[in-house]
Amino acid sequence: MNSFERRMKTRLCLHPNILRSILSRPNEDGLTTLIQCKIFDSPNIYLAQWISTFLPKWEIEACQGSEVLAKLINHLEKSNITPIKKEKEILLSNLQRIRILAQTPGKFLVSPFIIQENLIKYLASSDIIADLPELEVISFSKQEIEPLNIDLSNYKIAPHSRRYIQNLFHPERQEAILSVLAYIAKNHSIFSICRQAYAIMLSLDDKSLWANNPFCLRLIANRFWEYQVNAEK
Repeated sequence: MNSFERRMKTRLCLHPNILRSILSRPNEDGLTTLIQCKIFDSPNIYLAQWISTFLPKWEIEACQGSEVLAKLINHLEKSNITPIKKEKEILLSNLQRIRILAQTPGKFLVSPFIIQENLIKYLASSDIIADLPELEVISFSKQEIEPLNIDLSNYKIAPHSRRYIQNLFHPERQEAILSVLAYIAKNHSIFSICRQAYAIMLSLDDKSLWANNPFCLRLIANRFWEYQVNAEK
């Protein structure tokens, strides 16, 4: 491909209708085109308006499983999607959830929008999901939990402990937790648990509030009591 052809192809990629078409129907060819045109690498191309438009459609596709969508989002997460900090935080949280769902084997048995529209209903008592054996892979060291021993023993988290708890849920641990929840949402044999797991994923969109989420607190409490029981043996 000569320089003229490369310039023409780049201009074609940047045309709004072409970009809209590629993002609305993600496939390997379209993803390759975006990569070749360096759409993800450009500091001056903001894709926030397009991403916001397609999030509902991507959510449905992700719930059914889509490797190419997961690849597309992986590139978007690393790109400069918007210069507005708050908007970027919101979009990245949504993109992370959709990517994890897309790359997780299994399929939803209900429209995700039904759960979204009745989120409070499905979140009721959903913290018990933390008791499932699937979540045992999420570990907190004894040293990490030790500063919370008094709070957890009294079944009451002091306000000054919230920031410490928030720091326990670093990005790598967040990714791991969301991945397990996605697996449960798509593959658990009990339908109600599937819906609750997805509802929890939605409730964790705001990364700054993980320390206040009942599910997250129960995860930590479970590990604390496990250490207590083992110490008494």
